Amino acid sequence: LANVFDQSVDCVKLIGLDHKLQWMNANGLCAMEIPDFTCVRDSPWQALWPDGVRERVQASYAPAAAGEVVRFRAFCPTYAGTPRWWDVTVSAVKNAAGEHSGYLAISRDVTESEQSREALDIAARELRHRLKNTHMMISSLITGFARGNAEKAAFARDMSDRLVALSRAQTLFADGDAPGRLDDLIDALVAPFDNDRCTMTVVDMPDVAIDQGRADAIALVIGELAVNSSKHGAIRHGGNVRLTGTQISDGFSIRWAEDSLSPVEHHSRDGGQGLTL
Repeated sequence: LANVFDQSVDCVKLIGLDHKLQWMNANGLCAMEIPDFTCVRDSPWQALWPDGVRERVQASYAPAAAGEVVRFRAFCPTYAGTPRWWDVTVSAVKNAAGEHSGYLAISRDVTESEQSREALDIAARELRHRLKNTHMMISSLITGFARGNAEKAAFARDMSDRLVALSRAQTLFADGDAPGRLDDLIDALVAPFDNDRCTMTVVDMPDVAIDQGRADAIALVIGELAVNSSKHGAIRHGGNVRLTGTQISDGFSIRWAEDSLSPVEHHSRDGGQGLTL
């Protein structure tokens, strides 16, 4: 069995009930840059991890002993100090009598994918920053052109308010102080499109907490509907849009009902990014 594990590209470890390392495969020693297993034999596994991660490692034992396969991703430098990210699974090991005798921990080096994700996050933050600057520049230009004309100045203030609201909606869950509730999200998404010719009404939206994954999905769909309406529907031609929220047994539903004063062309169901979303 040890020879089989030695063929694995992952770092495979056997850990005793005392949470100390009993065995590690050859590729694991290589990945962790450990010159010889005797350097870490009988050491607590969590001792190899940075201070901020040791509690997560320690917390994995109890659910694993209960039969769960625990999985987490965390940063841990190698024995030689090289920065690494690992995708880790921890499960229980039983002896021939079926008794719990230790743990099997398998760590996969995911440093490259983690670095790629971090690079994308940095690029996304930069794009959001540039987008905010673009909104501010457009707002300043509108205000400048309207200076000295009371009627145009009122219009400029209104447009500036909409640009600020649009910018906030587009970066809603990118900021640390972003709201995490459905009603806050919907209000922020539709506020930039509310105008005298088309009222945007939100009714009975559930006051429930949502995570960033659900928030991103909702923002994409609502944003696509609003942009389409701005091009072809009520927001452009006049009318009204009504968003109604309903609490259901396994979550909630959101209904977008739109009445446009101008006929709307119906596109085929096999095309368009909006329909795909």
